[in-house]
Amino acid sequence: MTSAACGTDGGGGGGSAAAPAPPVAASPSPPRCHAQVAARTADALEGTVDCAASHQAETVHSGTFTGADADAAEAPPASTVFGECDKQAAATIGADWRVARLRLDVVLPAAGAWQAGQRWYRCDLVELTGVGPDGKVAARSGSLAGALIDGSPLLLRCALVKLDKRKNVETVADSACDVKHEGEFAGVWTAPRKVRYPVKDRDYVPFYEGCLKTIAAYVNMPFEPGFAARTGYIPVMATKDAWTLGDRGVRCFIWIRFRPLTASTKGVGEKGFPANVGLPS
Repeated sequence: MTSAACGTDGGGGGGSAAAPAPPVAASPSPPRCHAQVAARTADALEGTVDCAASHQAETVHSGTFTGADADAAEAPPASTVFGECDKQAAATIGADWRVARLRLDVVLPAAGAWQAGQRWYRCDLVELTGVGPDGKVAARSGSLAGALIDGSPLLLRCALVKLDKRKNVETVADSACDVKHEGEFAGVWTAPRKVRYPVKDRDYVPFYEGCLKTIAAYVNMPFEPGFAARTGYIPVMATKDAWTLGDRGVRCFIWIRFRPLTASTKGVGEKGFPANVGLPS
């Protein structure tokens, strides 16, 4: 990132005065909804609509770059403010957005807007049709403010798991828990900073262990040797781009592939979650 030279004229010096810095535009104030999901950079009010109308994204927080970040010749990377967006999004909706069919986007001023003095950043939440590989942006109406405080249809619960021809997970679709299903959302595991984004099979080892520990807590059992024989597991992680921004949250799903469930496994303990329940009979 390059920095712009800056300075001020004390008022009494001779010679040519430095060109005045462009005025800093105010940040947009949430809630503000947008008809379309924004690109990574945008104009502050681009595509603004009433939140009661159909829209694809909602700004749940916005802020202003200051100090060296504001003096830079171009907008800082979105990773600079992702942590703040993450925290503010949870405060707005009442829970970690990862426990629901939601995605967090960070939007920065476009190059022209930055040069004109705009120093805002936007934190947008987007509803998805699902959190698996097939999840797409969904149109919605109404603000997300407080949406997860008292439960919501957006919350992840039980799921139907479908494999592709290569036996890789193709879909993780929402399902009622009282009908046959193979999966259930157990919680979010946060990968430590030392864990890298997985590329090879061995890179997934900490993700599997993290999700198994999350599942054990969800079903109310100790995580101990042999627990993996009780269940399959699906870690649904951020895209590589989102991982680079700082999104290290992994959605962990129980996967009972060979003996579908017809009820939730939350808190069932050892009797309700016997050994080999997820393996072929």
